[in-house]
Amino acid sequence: MILMSIQKQSYTSKKTGKTTIRYFANVWYAAESRSITGPMRDKEKEAKKDEVDIIRSVEAGQVKAKKKERMTTMQEVFDIWHEATAPPTYANSTWRIYKRFYNDYIKDVFGDMAVSKIKATHMQKYVNLMKQSHSPATVNKCINILSNLFTYAVSPLKCITALENPMEGITRCTVPVRKKVTWSDDEISYFLNLPEVIESHYYPMFCLSALLGARPGEVCGLTEKCLSDKPTYMIDFDRGYDNWECETNLKTHQSHRQPPIPKHLYDLLRKRLIWKKKNRLEDKEWCDNDYLFVSQHGNPIKPKQYSTAFKRLLTAHIKSMEEYENAHDGKLPKGDMKLSYISLYGFRTSFATNNMRRFPNAALISSIMGNSPKTLIQFYTQTDTDMQKELIDNYVNLERTIS
Repeated sequence: MILMSIQKQSYTSKKTGKTTIRYFANVWYAAESRSITGPMRDKEKEAKKDEVDIIRSVEAGQVKAKKKERMTTMQEVFDIWHEATAPPTYANSTWRIYKRFYNDYIKDVFGDMAVSKIKATHMQKYVNLMKQSHSPATVNKCINILSNLFTYAVSPLKCITALENPMEGITRCTVPVRKKVTWSDDEISYFLNLPEVIESHYYPMFCLSALLGARPGEVCGLTEKCLSDKPTYMIDFDRGYDNWECETNLKTHQSHRQPPIPKHLYDLLRKRLIWKKKNRLEDKEWCDNDYLFVSQHGNPIKPKQYSTAFKRLLTAHIKSMEEYENAHDGKLPKGDMKLSYISLYGFRTSFATNNMRRFPNAALISSIMGNSPKTLIQFYTQTDTDMQKELIDNYVNLERTIS
């Protein structure tokens, strides 16, 4: 007994919105309890011709028994993809984080499944369950990884076709916008002048992050040759250092930059360089790297280590101010402030916000920070009520002069 039909599949492009319909012959061969399918065709009449050819082959006994193909698992796809995207294809931190997320959230669910057996319904159920117990950012990261894996399974691996990609139509979560906390110029100056901060081994790094808005990894990656005094005092951001103890290329081509720095910052960094060279002369085995900033033991400083030092100092100060307030009816010591909590990266956001308020030139500020003007405005600058009030008041005054 032979049953036959012409099947069709539709695919809608995300870029153009255009829907494409393709056809294929599907003949049920009852004698072997299996279906025989023809290739995808752009026209229905071509698929009908394939159907006739399949029926003739069945009747002539020329249909070969279909060999059972070994199916590629999700774990195999991940292993190949992860090796193919190793640095410098992906930044080292991104590459390692993707592996951690796959192992933590995806492997146990889909790792042993054949890629061709995973359907859109599986993916949507997975995303729905993830939403119940994980943050939108975590869910979106998993969606990104799965999208990359299935795209790779389509091409170059050819485990599935584009029409069989189960991630088509799976939408990402909306991530709530959180107002970033920043420090004013006065708060930054106050922190940098605290005795315990000045005495910290990380003090020159804090000054660099605060005064230039540099990324922590960029500060940790500075070389001994990063400073120059001709034609003016400058610093060269040319590489980074990550939490996995790897030297990295900077985030974008714009991140490679040589901004000018004030003389007092140059002198402070130069002093740290002299300290390192002096220790190396006393003990040649003390340090065998070319990083400007190293620990007391001569090892490069990881961004997480740098961030922890900042957090420890800030947390201790906030706690001491709170204890003083509680013991003195809500009053603080004369000249002291209770700082709001920010992360080390908050120096970067504060730099952008304060300088945009003072000198609203996004192109100039972003050239110092090492990103595009669009990124600066979208992710770093934080407007506040005072900035909005000033803008509106100036506009109102302009209207009055016109009338």
